[in-house]
Amino acid sequence: MSKPVMTVTWEPVAPLGPNAAFHACALVGKTLYFHGGIQDASSSSVPSKQFFKLNLDTLLWEKVAAPGSPALSHHAAVVLENRYFTLIGGWNGKKRLASIYVYDTVENKWMEMTHQGFPSGAGLSSHTATLTTNGKVLVIGREGSLRTQRKHGNMYILSGSVASNQFIYTSYTNNIISRSGHTVNLIGNNLYILGGRSDMLFEKFVGIDYKKNSSCMLLDSIGKEINSSHQQHLEKLPCGRKHHISAATNDFILMHGGETFDGKAHAPVGDLFLITLKPITKFYQLHSSQLCRSGHACIVLPNRIFIHGGRSGKNVINSGLYELKITTS
Repeated sequence: MSKPVMTVTWEPVAPLGPNAAFHACALVGKTLYFHGGIQDASSSSVPSKQFFKLNLDTLLWEKVAAPGSPALSHHAAVVLENRYFTLIGGWNGKKRLASIYVYDTVENKWMEMTHQGFPSGAGLSSHTATLTTNGKVLVIGREGSLRTQRKHGNMYILSGSVASNQFIYTSYTNNIISRSGHTVNLIGNNLYILGGRSDMLFEKFVGIDYKKNSSCMLLDSIGKEINSSHQQHLEKLPCGRKHHISAATNDFILMHGGETFDGKAHAPVGDLFLITLKPITKFYQLHSSQLCRSGHACIVLPNRIFIHGGRSGKNVINSGLYELKITTS
C-alpha cells in the first residue's frame, strides 16, 4: 500500500475584500488591518490610501474611516505596543520614503512620526520590517532615490516610541547583498533572507544582536510530515524570485509564489516550498494547489497562515483572503 501524500491547499475564507497588491498588513488582537498598495495593475505606480480591517471571528470586512491615511505601496507594517499599526517606508507615487505613519487602533486616528538617521534623499520600498523581542524593528532593504538611483543592501535598527513622536534609524550593517522584494525571517538570533534578486536565493546571518520567537503549529505539522515521509529534497535551489511571501517557525520556513527571474514564467507563480533548517538547510517542493500570486500579504498565527490579495496573471489584482490547509490522499 502506498503512503498517503500530503497536499497543501489555499482555501478561500473571506472573499470580496479590498483589491490590493504590494500592500501592508498586520494583526492587532483578533483584527487584521490592511493598508494601501496597488489597486489597478494598469496604474502600478499609483499607490492607494485604502484602509480595511477584518475580524477573524466574524470574517467580515470593514472599511476603516479615519482621516490622514497615507497613499503608499511597497511599504512594511509592524504593530507596536499591541496597539499601534505602524507603516514604515514605501512608495508614495513620486518617491521612496523613510517616513513612519502610525494608526492608533484605540483612538482611531493616523499620526505621522518624526524620524532621523536615514540617509538624506534616499528611501525604502519593497523592504522588510521585523519586530524584535525588545520592541525595536529590524529594517532590511536597499536605499534608493529617483535622483541618484543609489542602491545597496542595508540593515537598520529602528527605535523610538509613539509617545515621543520620534523614531531613529541606526545602521546595523551594510554587509548584506542588495535585495528588493525579499522576505526576512528572524528565528531566535538567526536571520534568514529569501529572494529579492536573480541569484543568491537564500542568505543566513548567525548570532545577530536581536531576536524574535517564531511559532506556528501548522507549519510544524507540515515540516514533521515532510521529515517522516522521506520525501526527496531538491538537488539545487529554486531560481531567484521576488515579491513572494514566507512564514516561519523554529525549524522550518514556508515560501510561496512570487515573480521568478528565470524568464520561464511571465506571470506570478504558485510554487510552494518548505525549507528545513536543522540539521542542515534543505529545500522541498510541496504538492499544492497552484494559487499564483505576487505582492500578496501574509499573516502567520500560532496555528493558522493566511494570504491576502496580490497580483495574478498579467494584470489581475485580487481581493480574497485564503487560509493554508493540509489534506492527505
